[in-house]
Amino acid sequence: MSATTADRPAAGGRRRSSRARRRLLGTIGHRVLVALLLVYLLAPFVWMTVYSLYPATALQTLTPDLDPRQIRLDAYLGMLSDPSFLVPMANSAIVGISTTIVCMVLGSACAYVIARYRFRGRQTLLLGMLTVQAVPVIVLAVPLFILLRAFGQYDTLLGLVITYTAFILPLVVWMLVGFFEELPPSLERAAIIDGCNRLQIMTRIAVPLAAPGLAATAILAFITSWSDFFLAKVLTISNATTLPVRTAAFQGLFAMDYTAAATAGVITAVPVLVLALVAQKWIIRGLVEGAVKG
Repeated sequence: MSATTADRPAAGGRRRSSRARRRLLGTIGHRVLVALLLVYLLAPFVWMTVYSLYPATALQTLTPDLDPRQIRLDAYLGMLSDPSFLVPMANSAIVGISTTIVCMVLGSACAYVIARYRFRGRQTLLLGMLTVQAVPVIVLAVPLFILLRAFGQYDTLLGLVITYTAFILPLVVWMLVGFFEELPPSLERAAIIDGCNRLQIMTRIAVPLAAPGLAATAILAFITSWSDFFLAKVLTISNATTLPVRTAAFQGLFAMDYTAAATAGVITAVPVLVLALVAQKWIIRGLVEGAVKG
């Protein structure tokens, strides 16, 4: 009896030790996988950055010469002073900012109504809006081309803004519904007692309280419109060319200016990376919560 009693602490210690080893191995495996994923995702951008800073002759050898003394900023200075590059950059900024403003104004109003009013078909409406995101863009490219050309908006910034708004607005609404539903209704009831109407409640109470979610959604909308290539390639030809389309143009039929292409790629990617890092927490929360509430 005493031997059995004495064996129990030893057996419990072995089980705890085994669980601790499994947790340690799981933690190590998780960190190794994360490190490999980071290398896989960041290696192309790092190499693109290196190509934009070093002369092509130093890299296009069997053993690349990465001497820091060879780093040059000439490619960036030349790119940022070239009108043929600055105009597409300005086009991308105008289209991105305009699309974001339109989507946020319309999307916040629509999302607030959906979040605060319970009506038949509410969830169906939200899920129906998401079907726009499920439709492959390539399927709609030709109809959009014909439609914009018929209305005289082909190769115009307004045509791009309208097109991007149609694709991004459902996602904006879907994200903002989750943020508005987190707000306590008691604040709005108190505002109604004080004489506020629904528009005043939304603009003075709901929007300020949901400001982090609105900011994250706006950043996501801007990133989506800024980085789009396919629709901008199909729906523009010269006047409304955006930055991703201009960057792809550095690849010629028989040759490619690697330094210029890498520099343009870095300039295009940096705003997206910065904005994504700033708002990643709220973007993930909005995508996860979104329309699953209520």
